Amino acid sequence: MTTDSAQKAAAPAKQTPRVLVPLLAGGMGLSMFILYTIGSLAPFVIADLHITKSQLGYLTSAAFGTATVLSLFAGHFTDTFGARRAFILLSGLIAADFALVAAGHTYWLLLIAVLIAGIPQSLSNPSTNKLIAAHVPPGKRAFAIGVKQSGVPLAALIAGLVLPSLARATSWRTAVLLVVPIAAAASIAAVALPRDASGPPARAFALPAPPNRATQWLMGYSLFIGAGLASLNTYLALYAHQRLGLGSTEAGALISAIGVSGVASRLLWSRYANRMTDIPKSLLVLAVAAIAFAALIPASTGGHWLIWVGAVGLGGSAAAANAVTMVAVTQGSGFGRTGHASGLVSMGFFAGYVVGPTTFGLLSDGRGGYQAGWWLVAAEFAVAVVAVWIGRRSIRSCA
Repeated sequence: MTTDSAQKAAAPAKQTPRVLVPLLAGGMGLSMFILYTIGSLAPFVIADLHITKSQLGYLTSAAFGTATVLSLFAGHFTDTFGARRAFILLSGLIAADFALVAAGHTYWLLLIAVLIAGIPQSLSNPSTNKLIAAHVPPGKRAFAIGVKQSGVPLAALIAGLVLPSLARATSWRTAVLLVVPIAAAASIAAVALPRDASGPPARAFALPAPPNRATQWLMGYSLFIGAGLASLNTYLALYAHQRLGLGSTEAGALISAIGVSGVASRLLWSRYANRMTDIPKSLLVLAVAAIAFAALIPASTGGHWLIWVGAVGLGGSAAAANAVTMVAVTQGSGFGRTGHASGLVSMGFFAGYVVGPTTFGLLSDGRGGYQAGWWLVAAEFAVAVVAVWIGRRSIRSCA
């Protein structure tokens, strides 16, 4: 049994610090805040920089392109550098990067800034999962994972409620600057987290081990869930503003609707997954539900209430799926070391964030328009269903 597997099996000797899980939830939300910033402020960014929908999608893809590549090494880096120090690093990088985003007065400078945002994103799941595995008792880990993963939709809720109104009153760059002191405070607070337990020495630049079969299926599932979610978060507010005639504040509130249901669903599903041995069944149900709710978005031209149902439903289904995959790699010893397995599954998820918005943007700028993009999202969730169905035996044996 590896050191990390033994750590999973045994309860930590010390009591879990009260600040640990809330701080990790904040770090997760901050690491993904760039996505919700782009989505909720899309009408302002497009009007200010005079860019196309495809170029907007490239911003999301750029950030997660960096995260995808670095996720190959982020897990091993966290295992070697230490989860606590990795978390301090990611919070500090977020503060610096949002300052750069606010300073990006041209599209190309903004593109460079969001490329850098992928660095803390790649560290988010490996560092937070490893801290939970080290300091939270086994029986409470699934719920702790759900709480810290709920920081991501909570970020969507805050972004959708606060940023459009603040941008209207001041400017979108001023709204972005709000993140800087918050991320800096998180980095300072993380210094008080418990230090990493000493373990066997590891090579600092070892090549990442290839994923086993179960991890490969989780990566594939995460890729297509991520592709659909990324398109949803990038284009939903813009679609509601341009095609349905919603005001920029009301359109941004759709991102908040995803956030509200996402927080609740990640907490509920992570607790449910802890009580069942069949994690693939949870993943399958979530992906099937996501297909149904995604189909409501293109139908919303016939009734605006449908877009609200679709947004809430997708927050309760697709947004919860990533939390369940993180429960699997944290609870199950068959996926390998926590940091490394988390990094690999995150790599699949982030790869979806690269492919999804870019493809959606190209389709929506073409003859098919927004309708083609939304049907693509439903198709991506359908492929996720196929992936988890085929790989269900492998995943079940490791979870």
